[in-house]
Formats: sequence, C-alpha cells, structure tokens
Amino acid sequence: MMTNLVSSTSVLTIGHVCVVAVFMIGLLCFFVRPSAFRQIAGLKLLLQSVSLGLVLTGWERHDLRLVQSMIVSTLLVEAIVIGLALTMIIRMNRHQQLAESEDMGPPGEDRDDSGA
Repeated sequence: MMTNLVSSTSVLTIGHVCVVAVFMIGLLCFFVRPSAFRQIAGLKLLLQSVSLGLVLTGWERHDLRLVQSMIVSTLLVEAIVIGLALTMIIRMNRHQQLAESEDMGPPGEDRDDSGA
C-alpha cells in the first residue's frame, strides 16, 4: 500500500506557481534582453511554460491521453517557431555583416573624398 506523503492540492499549487514563474521569466527574457538569441531563449521558456501548464491540467483532470496529444502538437509548433526564429536571426546577421563589408570598400583604398 502506497501512502500519500504530499497532498495533491499542494502539488497543484506548487505546479501553478512554477508555471507562472517560468512564464514570467520567459517574458522578462523576451522583452528585456537586447540580444536576439536571448529573446529566443525567452520565447522557449514561454512555450515550455504552456506545455507545463497542459501537463498539470491533464494530471489534475486525470485525462493524460488528451494532454499527450496536445503536448505533441505544442512541441511541433514550438519546434517550427524556434526554427524559423533562428533562421531569421542568422539571415539578419549575415545581411548585416555583408552590408558592413560593402561599406568598407576594397582594402588599400582611402575613402577620403577631400580632393587632395
């Protein structure tokens, strides 16, 4: 016979607090950090908190089959969103580096147009 050491209401309360905490940390990382990669990490935390909330809800309602299908869908959407965001960041960085290298001109040329 297995004894319940922790009540389910306290586990649910701790779970809800964790979901909100992870979501808030994700929001802070997404909106406060200037680096694009850190914003992606914040977005990842936001999406993971949604997954954690779904698992917690399924455990609370004793319907894990529905939650499993929802989690699979959520993970697929999350992977696509993160992949697209990383692709956009890489393309923007390459474009910025290309623009900076074109502004410099060929090596050995002086860009001073003073007419000397």
